[in-house]
Amino acid sequence: MPVESPIPEINVSELILYVNCPRRMYFVNRGFELFPEMNGQRLERLILKELSLTYPEILRKCSLNADNLRKELEASLVRTCIDLPLLFPRELAGAERETLEEGEVRARAKIPEIAANLLGALEEYGKEPMLAALTPVKSEPFLSSERLNLKGVPSKLVCFEGAQVPSILKSGNCPEKGVWGSDRIHAAAFVLLLEAESGKEVPFAFVEYVSYGLLRRVVVRSSDRREILKICREVEKIKAGFMPERKEERFCKECNFSEHCIPDSSLMSKFF
Repeated sequence: MPVESPIPEINVSELILYVNCPRRMYFVNRGFELFPEMNGQRLERLILKELSLTYPEILRKCSLNADNLRKELEASLVRTCIDLPLLFPRELAGAERETLEEGEVRARAKIPEIAANLLGALEEYGKEPMLAALTPVKSEPFLSSERLNLKGVPSKLVCFEGAQVPSILKSGNCPEKGVWGSDRIHAAAFVLLLEAESGKEVPFAFVEYVSYGLLRRVVVRSSDRREILKICREVEKIKAGFMPERKEERFCKECNFSEHCIPDSSLMSKFF
């Protein structure tokens, strides 16, 4: 009797791909490149993610003054841009000088808003709670669970209110309140993984919107946990070869898989 091949372990990033578009997950799983060449927007987001890692150091030494905070952020951005080719040699290998300059300009334009939001949070919550929420006790730790057949690397783990919780960095747009649905799934997945590794309940997670200097707490509900398990099973089917249905989304025209993502009727016509 033939032995069934084990289902490859799922990465948390594949869950997020599935949430955004199941077919994107299908194509990436078959070796297609998710991102095209580096552009100004991607570089801006890369810079702001790295810049956010310096927030704790800046907040420790900076007085609660908007001008001082902005100057410290600008100085840190300059250092980040110098270090970036050493941190991401593969991603920046083919980047043009104009692209690098555009990314830096775009990132610098975000600093006034980041400084204002960080200052507002400091005044509202206090310096020590903010430092606890932003300072990693572990950076990019590898988490896995055999029971969930899931693995992943959160941006960091922080110790807040006596609990070690995951924190993820997001460089896209920020909702007025709470977090985006896909970010809730992202955070919930790491909560489940951290619980599996530690054997303790993880009460919440943080989502840090680095382009705005905003930090949001996510309390993971039973419905979030249920959704993670459901998505894991769907992703397992796709990794086993199942092609999900095509859905027309607002970003389809900009998707770099659009030429491969033909309607199902055209796909079926090849077989009949």
